[in-house]
Amino acid sequence: MHCLIIAGGTVRPEDALYPYTHGRPKALIDMGGRTMLERVVGALQASRQVEDVLVVGLDAAATAGLRFARPVEFLPDQGSMVGNMLAGCAWFQAHRPDAAAILGCSADIPAITPAIVDAFIDACRPWDKAIYYNFVSRETLESRFPNSNRTYSKLNDMEVAGGDMIVVHPEVAERNRALIEMLTGARKQPWRIARIVGLPFLLKFLFRRVTFADIEAVAGRILGAPAKVVLGGPAELAMDADKPYQVDMLRAEFAP
Repeated sequence: MHCLIIAGGTVRPEDALYPYTHGRPKALIDMGGRTMLERVVGALQASRQVEDVLVVGLDAAATAGLRFARPVEFLPDQGSMVGNMLAGCAWFQAHRPDAAAILGCSADIPAITPAIVDAFIDACRPWDKAIYYNFVSRETLESRFPNSNRTYSKLNDMEVAGGDMIVVHPEVAERNRALIEMLTGARKQPWRIARIVGLPFLLKFLFRRVTFADIEAVAGRILGAPAKVVLGGPAELAMDADKPYQVDMLRAEFAP
């Protein structure tokens, strides 16, 4: 399976992460002597099931000096997360036409391992759905990363955080460009996502009656293709570096 990594975004002086980046992309924050991007790519390239890796959001100048086990393709920042994702899907359709499904991953989950990557890909087999998305339970995340203060959605029988790895069919992403833009804009505010997908779903969400089957049904309806929620994943899939204290927690993982 080929992999698309989203790594763009400029950290401005007013951003709390600026002291960690000094204006460079967040993916290049140091984690124990290696950048987050190098650690993520390293886990992907060491997995049993990942072939080519494409990073969208960084140009050649930004990546000079980075070390990878195998060659990595790069595309420059397209100006938005959605633009980067769609540019990556288009690149795979043009250069790897055999890629019926691709693995999508963010560049700021440096604690993932090759075994985690392989387990997620295997959990999505036979890759016949349009998109596979994963959730990590609050209990799992907080037992591994206490006080990480992730954003949780309250569902019917548990609280979950969205993971940062998906399997998607690239043509489905292109066909649903407008929808993806709306959902991406609301991704840190679960109630906004519920509004986008309709009033009945919103009401169930507000009363904490939404099930994973509901999510799959609604996603399939609005995408025009079947979707699947993957549960039981490890905390590392949802532990990204959004805030300074989260960067510090992740850095502690790689301290000597």
